[in-house]
Amino acid sequence: MFILFSLTVTASHFSSLRDQIALQAYVRLHHDILSAEAAVKPSLISQNTQQLTSVIEQVFSGQDWLRFRLILSQNKGVIEKQRPVNNDEIPNWFVNLGLFEPLTKSHTISYGWEQLATLSITADSISANRQLWQAIDHLILTTLLSLIVSVTVIIVALRRGLKPLDTIVHRAQNLATNQFGSPIPQPSSNDLRIIVKTINHLSSQLEINFKTQAREAAKLREQVYRDSVSGMGNRSFFISQLNSWLAKSPKGGLALLKTSLIEDCYQNHGFNRGDQLVKEIATGLNEGIIYNDITLARLSYDEFALLAPDISADKLKIVGETMLSVIDDLQSESAVTIPHSAHVGLLLNHQPSTSSTLLSQLDNALSKAALTPQQPITLIKEASAQIAFGKQQWKSLLVEAIDNDLFIYHFQPVANNRNGIYHHEVFSAIKTNNDVYTASQFLGAIEDLGIGSLFDRHVVAQLINRLNADHQLGPLAINITHSSICEPAFIRWLSKILEHNQSLSSRLFFELPEASFVRHPDATNLLCSAIRFYKFRFGVDNYGRHFKSLDYLTEFRPDYVKIDFVYTHQLNDKSKSRLLSSISRTAHSLNIMTIATRVETETQLERLSELFVSGFQGFIIERFNAEQQTEQLKTNRFPVGHSVLTQQIDNNNDQVGRPQGRMEEGQVIYTVNISDVGKKTDLSDYKNLK
Repeated sequence: MFILFSLTVTASHFSSLRDQIALQAYVRLHHDILSAEAAVKPSLISQNTQQLTSVIEQVFSGQDWLRFRLILSQNKGVIEKQRPVNNDEIPNWFVNLGLFEPLTKSHTISYGWEQLATLSITADSISANRQLWQAIDHLILTTLLSLIVSVTVIIVALRRGLKPLDTIVHRAQNLATNQFGSPIPQPSSNDLRIIVKTINHLSSQLEINFKTQAREAAKLREQVYRDSVSGMGNRSFFISQLNSWLAKSPKGGLALLKTSLIEDCYQNHGFNRGDQLVKEIATGLNEGIIYNDITLARLSYDEFALLAPDISADKLKIVGETMLSVIDDLQSESAVTIPHSAHVGLLLNHQPSTSSTLLSQLDNALSKAALTPQQPITLIKEASAQIAFGKQQWKSLLVEAIDNDLFIYHFQPVANNRNGIYHHEVFSAIKTNNDVYTASQFLGAIEDLGIGSLFDRHVVAQLINRLNADHQLGPLAINITHSSICEPAFIRWLSKILEHNQSLSSRLFFELPEASFVRHPDATNLLCSAIRFYKFRFGVDNYGRHFKSLDYLTEFRPDYVKIDFVYTHQLNDKSKSRLLSSISRTAHSLNIMTIATRVETETQLERLSELFVSGFQGFIIERFNAEQQTEQLKTNRFPVGHSVLTQQIDNNNDQVGRPQGRMEEGQVIYTVNISDVGKKTDLSDYKNLK
């Protein structure tokens, strides 16, 4: 309204100024024609033509007229003068507006009753335009300066007046995502003051509830899986981790430390000193053993166990020696001279087994170590039919697989609670000749060598090419190794890849291990920022494995978390169910999807659905997905253009899966019961099958 008012006043002033200049031009022209008449009249009376021409020349040259015309009476002739238009001082567009028309005034010159001549003068409009242009220049400058100052004052006043409201809106948006801050200052407005008090109260209550919920989850974890004295995992936690490891890949090592120093300390110095010693042992083991993805736990009051996936025999021995050195250092500090106060049993496993069997073999190794005081470490190497590659062999195999593209991929579906596919997790393997090596077999070796980025770069590039080639594929979730997350060069490489493939942001996810968020938050933050910047998604793998605060969820805000297997089995145990519900609720309150892994039965699926779990992955989900695809095949409901994989039977009754092109409209799919393959079946029954 202010700008409109200013423009109206300016337009009015402009119109008044134009009329004033036009009036001045008319008055001046009237005066000029009288002056010209007085100058030429004597020459007309004397009829001196030469003198008349000279006078007209002098009069015309002293004025800025556009045209001078003198018509003599009795047809004695016409004297006319004119000059070209000169508008160099003002823009042509301004002249072309036609604000002033050329003025022409005529007057009859008489002497007595005799008419001598008719005088006509045309004034140039350029002078009027020039005068108006100069006045407008000053007017526009004054108007703009006034507008700028006035609008600036109005904007500052409005912002100052609306600042409390903006603060309220910003805080409401933060509360919607569970982001809490300091209380909002009280505004001067009475109405807004009531709203601010309400929002401050609501914010403080939500923050208290969220912190209480996080503490409740941590407390439940401690009650179920944490030893209250040492702060490490308890026996239940270690067995759960052991079962999870065996289900994934049984290759790795276990260590069991037993010390009599704890029992003697409890007996001789009391419970307080004994508890303090247990804490010191736990601290020494956590700080002294440097190895990726280890699990440490206190099995009993004087036993400590360790699980290290994909570890070599030499490194397992070093771990055992480190565990002994921790006890020796504490024994020397306590000035206790008890001989053979600790011994360690080591077990190297390569083939599928059970947790009870491995713990029995570990106890046997511990017993043998106790029988050899001179060397209180015993290593049992379990016989394995599979070749145990060394790190350099795994590296060579990985490089060969990258050079020759020997990777094969399996896509395991993840279903959401709406019975839809949220994404497919990518499981990679290397296939050479007739041997297949899964990623779980060689990941430990390449992580130790720090070459995980070679593997990750190849997998990411291959799957991006697949997604670009097949628009029906995906979404796919790719696991990123810990060494890649800590490598700046990989983060830069991935950022460039994502920048050039932003169209895949809804079909490509990344999964990062929880250990990276806890142990290396800075490097993980760089990678997550790059993923978020290009609008891709990422999730947390092995969620809840570490006994750490879950505050990193608030900072990183992943799209989903995959709950560690230790929480999703034995759901009939009420304490474990409450723990699973608590950690799931913590993620759920931040709008983070929670996914349960290794869902094997329908009963487990139904039970997990009641515990704030919104996604499922495992055998039962793969089976459901396969049944749906089979039902589609039987009912011929594939859309036109859909890729179909059929089974061809050769003379040796072998199954050969090969793509048979794309469905054409009107094409029929014939089905064969695949269970008949391999039996003594006459292949002529299928001779007409196409």
